Amino acid sequence: MSDGKQLDYETEESTEQQRVPRDDGSDLPIKEGAVFGAIAVVATYLTHLLLTVMTTARISPEAGMVGSGEDASYVVTDMVASWKAAGWSYLSAFGSGFEAEGESAVLSAVPNHGAAFVNGPFGLSDLFLFLVTLGGIVAAGYGIARYTETDTATEAVKTSLTVVPAYLVFAAIAAVVMTHTFTDDPAITAFIGEATGHANAAVELEVSDIVTENGYNDIEFGPSTSSAILLAGLVVPAILAAIGGVLTQPRDALETVMAKVQ
Repeated sequence: MSDGKQLDYETEESTEQQRVPRDDGSDLPIKEGAVFGAIAVVATYLTHLLLTVMTTARISPEAGMVGSGEDASYVVTDMVASWKAAGWSYLSAFGSGFEAEGESAVLSAVPNHGAAFVNGPFGLSDLFLFLVTLGGIVAAGYGIARYTETDTATEAVKTSLTVVPAYLVFAAIAAVVMTHTFTDDPAITAFIGEATGHANAAVELEVSDIVTENGYNDIEFGPSTSSAILLAGLVVPAILAAIGGVLTQPRDALETVMAKVQ
C-alpha cells in the first residue's frame, strides 16, 4: 500500500518538474511569453519585408524636371527604404493610421514606397499578409499556453497575454523609427497630387503650407504613434492572443461560458 502511495507521489513530483518554471514572484511565464511573442513578431515582419522588397523592385520612383533655364535638371527621387515600408505594411495589417506633418494621411496615396499590404506583388497578397499577421498572434498565444501546460481556459488566456509586450515594443519602435521625409520636388508634387487646396495623400494638410514662394517644404510621413501602439501593440494582439489561449482549452472555455449563461 505504501509502495502505491510512494509511486503516486513520485508521479506527481515528476509532473510538476516537467512544467515550465515561472518567473519568481509571478504566476505568469513572462520570459517564455516574450520569446514566443518576439518570434511571432519577427517572423511576421520578415514576411512583410520579403513581399515589400518584391513590390519595391517593380515600382519606378517619381522623377521630373527641377529648376528652370540653365539650372534645370532631371531628378529621379529615391524610394522609401524597404525596411521602413515593410513596417508600414505591417502596421497597416492592424488598421493603424498614418500622418503627414501631424495630419492624418492615407498610405495608398503616398508615392515612392512598396508597402506590400497596400500594393502587393501578387493578387490577394494583402489577404495573405493579413492572415499571416493576425494568425501569427493566435499561434503565439496558443503556443505559449500549450508550452506551459495550462489547466484551465482562464489560466490559458492569462498565459497567452504574455506575448503582447513583444507586439507593444515593436509597434512603439516602428512608430518612432519608421518615418520618411520627402525632400525632392517630384516626390512632393506626387504627394500633393492635383489637389488645389489640400494634399492628395493628406486631406487636412494645406497645400499652401507645402508650396511656398521659395519652393517646396519637406514633408515628414510616418505611422501615427497613438494608433500604432493602441491597435498594433495592445488591442488586436491581446484579443487574438487570448483566442489562441482559449483554443488550448476549448471544452473548459465552453463549460465556463455555459455556466455563466445558466
